[in-house]
Amino acid sequence: MKINKVVVFYFILLVLNMSCGNESSEVYQITEFTYNKTEGAYKNPLKGFNSGWWNDFDYATVGFQYLSWKEFEPLNGGFDFDAVEAVLDRPGTKGKHFILRLYCDWFGESKDSNAGPKWLYSDFGVARLENTDGKYVTNFNDPNFIKQAIEAIEVLAAHYDDDPRVYAFEIGILGYWGEWHTFGFGENFSINENSKNQIVNTYKDTFSNAKIMGRYPWREPLASIGGIGFHNDFFGPYAHSDEFNEAVDIKNKWLEGPIGGEAPPEFEGPQAIEVFGTTRGIEIIEKGHYSTMQAYSPCISSPDSEICKGFMKMHRKMGYNFQIENALFPIRLLQSEELTIKVNLTNIGVAPVYYDWDVQFALFHQDEQPITIYEVDYILSHALPGESFSLSASTPINVVDKGEYKLGLRIIQPGADQPKTNSWKLDARNTYILFSNELPVILGTWNTNHALLGGWSILGTLSVE
Repeated sequence: MKINKVVVFYFILLVLNMSCGNESSEVYQITEFTYNKTEGAYKNPLKGFNSGWWNDFDYATVGFQYLSWKEFEPLNGGFDFDAVEAVLDRPGTKGKHFILRLYCDWFGESKDSNAGPKWLYSDFGVARLENTDGKYVTNFNDPNFIKQAIEAIEVLAAHYDDDPRVYAFEIGILGYWGEWHTFGFGENFSINENSKNQIVNTYKDTFSNAKIMGRYPWREPLASIGGIGFHNDFFGPYAHSDEFNEAVDIKNKWLEGPIGGEAPPEFEGPQAIEVFGTTRGIEIIEKGHYSTMQAYSPCISSPDSEICKGFMKMHRKMGYNFQIENALFPIRLLQSEELTIKVNLTNIGVAPVYYDWDVQFALFHQDEQPITIYEVDYILSHALPGESFSLSASTPINVVDKGEYKLGLRIIQPGADQPKTNSWKLDARNTYILFSNELPVILGTWNTNHALLGGWSILGTLSVE
């Protein structure tokens, strides 16, 4: 921590004694603090390379999972949320914010659907279509399929729309892997516009809090629907990836929802080096405004390699990245005076935070428990990449004891610091944001009432007289 300018402003308190005509003044100082800058925290919520399936990485705060429709609804109208929770409790997702995709078909290698409920085909007559290469696909255009899919999406939304663990729901259910593909069928079968529109509109209408993400920002109806993010499932040094990034960047679709995805399984070896080992990876992240991505991690096998360093540089660059330029507050003041604080920051990341989290200042006296907390009125999602913003408060100091106090700042998930009947099932670290600066941190933990303690970055000290 550095103190650049001893005195930035003088605040003069004049006390006029009318009876004796004496005038006296008390002067206190507002000091500018600056802090060494870094590329960002090792992990921060709602951003960075994520975990998923059965892989778990310690730097990840987001987990991606597929949800099989037949596991979610084994009987028509009989929804099994225990099965959903079992998926979310897998390594890679447990304790993290999750991205979930409901799907029906995997890759059509069997006449029986991998994830489509059996009753969908036997009771409602939805067909499995076969092409000349022996591949199968569900008839996604069947009105019965669409009707039953809509019911499943609506039930999923009613249960999880306000769940604090949600990062996003991907608009799945149609096509292989829920990615809207029907590879190998050509003109013999394609998903029609009516089917696509009904599914998209259902997601948009039923998820009011959770963000949703579509597959193709350059194809209709997703290209024009507005108000959604996108997931790129062909991330890496591919023409398809460039097509995705350009569609997101040129039309500013990243402003409307988070951008994420996954690298295909073949994205290893030389292809990974081409991205992680060069500036190419940062260029992809910047152009696509990616907040999170699932990919092979070179740091598992080669933690000290240049390719691992490139991977972690991309990890930190993704999403928001808040860096403090300076902080202004008094180094001493009287108990009767107001505490005035201003922190100037820049978002050095490639995207905003898509959920509005709470901003708070606090004073600490003898231990790591705040004496008083000051709420800051700021809409965090307005902090766009490359732009500067300020967090400020002016409030009565409201402390009883004189002496030295630490001043803390934190950004937390709304409700995290409130007592709860049930646990959020989130790791405490995934509910508060750290800054791209060298600062002392009071690490976050859950107390016995499931309320967040800690998560504070310490800006400096001040003396109350």
